[in-house]
Amino acid sequence: MKKVSLFFGAGAECSYGLPSGGKFALDIFRMDTVKDKEVLKKQISEIDLKSRYAKWLPDDIKNKKLTAFTRGQYDSLVKGSLENKRNQILEYLQHFDDKVNEIVDKLKEYGIEIDTILEAVLNESLGEYTFGKEIKLNHLLDGASNELFSSEYFSALLRIMQLSEISYNFKSKLKSIIRAILELLIGALGEKLIHGLNDGIFEVSPDSIDLFDDLGAIFTLDYKNTGMKGLELLIDEKDIEFEKLVTEEDKVIKFGLLILEDIYSKALDYQTLIDMNWRYIYNPKTDWGKFSKMVIFLHTVRRYIYNIATESKEKISKGNGYYHDILKFQDLCEINCVGTTNYNTFIEEVIDRQVEYLNGCVNDYYDPYLNKIVSLEYNESRKHIIVPFLFTQSGIKPLTSVKMSERYVNLFNKFKEADIICVCGFGFNADDGHINGMFRELIEDYDKEITIVHFCEKEEYSEKKVKLYYQNRLRLNNRDNIKIIPVNSKRENIQTNKIWYESLEIG
Repeated sequence: MKKVSLFFGAGAECSYGLPSGGKFALDIFRMDTVKDKEVLKKQISEIDLKSRYAKWLPDDIKNKKLTAFTRGQYDSLVKGSLENKRNQILEYLQHFDDKVNEIVDKLKEYGIEIDTILEAVLNESLGEYTFGKEIKLNHLLDGASNELFSSEYFSALLRIMQLSEISYNFKSKLKSIIRAILELLIGALGEKLIHGLNDGIFEVSPDSIDLFDDLGAIFTLDYKNTGMKGLELLIDEKDIEFEKLVTEEDKVIKFGLLILEDIYSKALDYQTLIDMNWRYIYNPKTDWGKFSKMVIFLHTVRRYIYNIATESKEKISKGNGYYHDILKFQDLCEINCVGTTNYNTFIEEVIDRQVEYLNGCVNDYYDPYLNKIVSLEYNESRKHIIVPFLFTQSGIKPLTSVKMSERYVNLFNKFKEADIICVCGFGFNADDGHINGMFRELIEDYDKEITIVHFCEKEEYSEKKVKLYYQNRLRLNNRDNIKIIPVNSKRENIQTNKIWYESLEIG
């Protein structure tokens, strides 16, 4: 009987109604933090001021003000997004109609035919008029990005702005959405241009004179005008349920907001914000404000994750997802380990076996004073300030404690013993380098084959391109040890029409 190791990322939980990583990032900054401040207040109130632990904290700790991340930090979010995800933003805007078609299909599920509505508002066919020849970006930016103005849907939104008979409120809201999209375009292109300039102010200069090196990195971007308004719009705008959209104007605005949300959910990057503040978790005396921001943020993240899972409990119980699939094939093989980067623990309830949580989970807490993963029960007698142990989107993902190191080592050793290693719903993103390195070592140092369950949005599939994509993500010398199972939303192999696990060659 073959030994099978399984590893799951966020994509594996989408079928249970849980959000993808990008949507997760956007939703967190929409949340009210009042409840999370109360959690920290309670922990502070229980501290023994005569204890050795209290010396680690600022004086007058019980009267200190608690602050959460606010609008003042939005520029860090935009900066991180434009710096680290600018290519994703540009790719979206250059293929605008293809991306937006997914939103159009989503609206149809709620009985909203947005194409018909746009044509009714414009009194012309969709795509009859585009701005491809009327609007051109400055040549110093990027000519390829002019494709946005040839887009049927973006042109339709611009055409509506030219109408004189529409209401002021409708026009004002639509203008804000269009401006936000254009700011992201200009911001992403501007970031690309600035990086190019800062990386080489002088095309040629003598290596023996370091003066020329000192003159690098002098150009910066005004982030307040290149994405801030769009982020504020999404966070502040009251969400209207599809069923309550009555007028054509309401439906067009909802369409525009869904587009903007889709772009941000794919590009929002708060790594810079977290990395700038994480170190204060260990030094509350140095900057109490940043310490409290990080503590409150982590409690907000945990509450969001926990609430989403609770709300999806019924959908999860129906068993239409990758975790329930394990129950269908576990008797055909020996499942020697299961690992995940997800935070929810319902996977253990479904498969009834131990799971290694490489990014922490909702049941893990971290005591920064002791540098130790603890439980709520463990902290009852100590009364320390503890935070949910969740490696959120960050470039700082240390193995922070002995217990966490053990998880990695245990999982790695189990992977080495396995006949089949299957990865599902995990994107091998740059901020998961600590996990990517583990898989790279398995492939290159131990000659292990990795089977990746790859989601295909459309049935256009090139095995060579997908393998190259993962080779680049994992930074491998070759792709010989990568096997792909291309699946659709039903979790079926699009080449065989069979459920994904039947392609694992277990028998």
